Amino acid sequence: MKRIAILTLLTAFVVSCGKKEAETTTPKYAPVTEAVFAPGHLEATGQFTLTALNDGYITDVPVEEGDTVTTGQLILQQDNATAAITQDAASENLQITAQQAASNSAILQQLKAQLSSANQKVQNYKEQLDRMQRLYASRSVAKVDLDNAQLAYDNALNDATGIKKNIENTRLTLQQSLIDSKSQQRTAAVNNAYYSIKSPGNYTVYSLLKRKGDLVKKGEAVAVLGNASLMVVLDIDEASIAKVRLGQVVLVELNTEKGRTHTASVSKIYPAFNQEAQSYTIEAAFTKPQAGLINGTLLQANIIVDKKEKALLIPRSSLSPDGKVLVKREKEMDTVQVKTGIIATDWVEVLDGLSLQDEIIKTY
Repeated sequence: MKRIAILTLLTAFVVSCGKKEAETTTPKYAPVTEAVFAPGHLEATGQFTLTALNDGYITDVPVEEGDTVTTGQLILQQDNATAAITQDAASENLQITAQQAASNSAILQQLKAQLSSANQKVQNYKEQLDRMQRLYASRSVAKVDLDNAQLAYDNALNDATGIKKNIENTRLTLQQSLIDSKSQQRTAAVNNAYYSIKSPGNYTVYSLLKRKGDLVKKGEAVAVLGNASLMVVLDIDEASIAKVRLGQVVLVELNTEKGRTHTASVSKIYPAFNQEAQSYTIEAAFTKPQAGLINGTLLQANIIVDKKEKALLIPRSSLSPDGKVLVKREKEMDTVQVKTGIIATDWVEVLDGLSLQDEIIKTY
């Protein structure tokens, strides 16, 4: 890419009459506009690539390029027979686990019945212990009889307490099994859904990279989607990127519409160097809606980076590679070092070193 200057200038070339002399001219004031040239292409705003999340053959492609799709709409379907079986098994297992974890499940009902029986024994042994304590107080039974009653009561109480703990532990175990089953069922459902490649929003399908019957690997690109509106994507070289700013005017010429200029403005400057393209990337948005444009169309653009209504200009052919100008003063030639501004293919802006009265020679 190169820096160019777009300028409006009428210049006069003075050629001596009589014998032929070196061609000369004088500096002129004229408007000048500096632009950065950049190649690029059209791209949909928000464009992205859909990728497969699993290995599998494509069994259905219900959309076509150019279709408008909505959130959740199917783009491609992969063979999901195995995943569907796994999901069905996980759903059935969840149903069984949920029944077992219910408060009226057979397991818990059996334990509750055991607890009820144990509590009844505790009550019975408590009554016997109270009776033995009264009898012992009246010296009607021996101490060993009281001790046996106390032991029987304690054992019954321990049994009831153990059953209570068993019920709680069983309930927790069943709840944990239910949680695990729910997780397995959800995981199976998600894995099965991965085989249905759907649109994450309202977009246009620009490219389908796979067809029915193709084998797709996990992570492989399958489709390109984006918004309906298109933008300009440009490659800028390292020497010019520092001149580019947000909001600058971009004059765009499409390869499909030679001679026609579209106007856009710089909307985004990527901060990282594109190693693959060996350039910097910027985006530009059209100032007006454009109809009939095709995604991916190649183009050339000029980014207006500077503009001066009045600049002192000389022909590029009068400037040496080291920035010197040969000036004719009276009958002598003098070499003048000048300070330049915008340097274009045909014209050079002079910031210092020349005046309007200087007669310069085109020698290069």
